[in-house]
Amino acid sequence: MMRNEEVLTVVREFVEGLGQDANKIVPEARLTELGIDSLQAVDLVFRFEERFEIEIPMEDFRATTVGEAIDYVSRLLPDSQASQPV
Repeated sequence: MMRNEEVLTVVREFVEGLGQDANKIVPEARLTELGIDSLQAVDLVFRFEERFEIEIPMEDFRATTVGEAIDYVSRLLPDSQASQPV
């Protein structure tokens, strides 16, 4: 699985856990539209950190859409050069 797809899987699992429709989880979707407020964004970042064993400074995580979150996290991963756009 390519890194972007792995990051998308984390987002999808998180958003589905909030009771949102999986069909809404597209790169253009705003995180707020998916029920992710600032507190849940912190939880999502923790999930990224745990899944990929990375550290993400909260002050640097400024993603407002699913695509931005995927791009940001993918760039932090060791083999991000193998990633393909979502």
